[in-house]
Amino acid sequence: MNLVLNLTEQCNLRCSYCYYNESQAARFYSMTPDILERAIAFGFHYAMELGQQFLNITFFGGEPLLKKSLILQGIELAKQYKPENMRLQFAVNTNGTLLNAFWLDLFKRENFYIYLSLDGPAEIHNQQRYTLRHKGSFPLIEPYLKTLSQLNTTILRIITHKHIHGLSDSLKWMAQQGFNKISTAVDFNGQWTPENFAELHREYAQIADYWVALKKQNSPIYLGTIQDKIRLEAEGSSYKKITCSILQNIVAVSAQGGLFPCTRFVSSQPDALYQIGDVFTGIDNSKTGEIQAFLNSDKASCQDCELKRRCVGNECGCITFSTTQTLSQVSPEVCTHERMLAAICDAAALQLL
Repeated sequence: MNLVLNLTEQCNLRCSYCYYNESQAARFYSMTPDILERAIAFGFHYAMELGQQFLNITFFGGEPLLKKSLILQGIELAKQYKPENMRLQFAVNTNGTLLNAFWLDLFKRENFYIYLSLDGPAEIHNQQRYTLRHKGSFPLIEPYLKTLSQLNTTILRIITHKHIHGLSDSLKWMAQQGFNKISTAVDFNGQWTPENFAELHREYAQIADYWVALKKQNSPIYLGTIQDKIRLEAEGSSYKKITCSILQNIVAVSAQGGLFPCTRFVSSQPDALYQIGDVFTGIDNSKTGEIQAFLNSDKASCQDCELKRRCVGNECGCITFSTTQTLSQVSPEVCTHERMLAAICDAAALQLL
């Protein structure tokens, strides 16, 4: 199970596509040591309750490295609370701007999974990922890229409708820096046009061609953009089984101790949708009915779709909620995107048969 700890709502960047931008002024909460300890204790208890013998603790935000002392405390608390028969793993989602030699050494020593937000080389990264003073953040990350590429790092690259050009070149550049795990995520904001999707199709096709060439050379690189959908088809599996089993394989904890089914649901608002409990009283099963229904059934508009098992519109609770504010609807943007990408991935897979 993955326990995601939102150590702080604060961030030292103001990325143009951040889904918290509109509420940034009201995002000032940070986790207390007491809530941190209660959250970790809850995580182990809930994992055992589900019959699981593995707990991954992800330090999340905001920017979690703004609360370095909490990360250090969290590591030690987790080791204290860990039952003998349970495996423990740590992870961090970071923009990389607050790293230094100490933290890179700690991440290596503790075998952290590192999820690094990086959009590409300076001229691309700085277009959308900038500091509070609107300066590009790439110079703050660049000194650590070589070391990060040698650790267990996955690159997370965001795609917006305004910044599609150069996507494939960005991913190639990341691979050239030595990173062998690269994923992308689309900012579905209701503003995508047919022209945007046509441009994205061209970029995806180039990425797929690049991936095919790498695989023919037996490259170990993992391009999640292409491989995830191919993997699900080959295994006859689904996102809900592999990555998107909200509430069952992941629980997120807000800075104030609220429990949520996944990361994009997290809110500090007192009337937050889909809050399912808190670290003081645990999960309130009376609030999980809609989530269970989501897990156990397909959306009405998706039931006859042959792509539904590998479509984030039907399978991913976070994307469903962030684009529709429900768990029962599908954004037309998401549907269009998933059909386009699945076709490209399938064509790429056929080239390797």
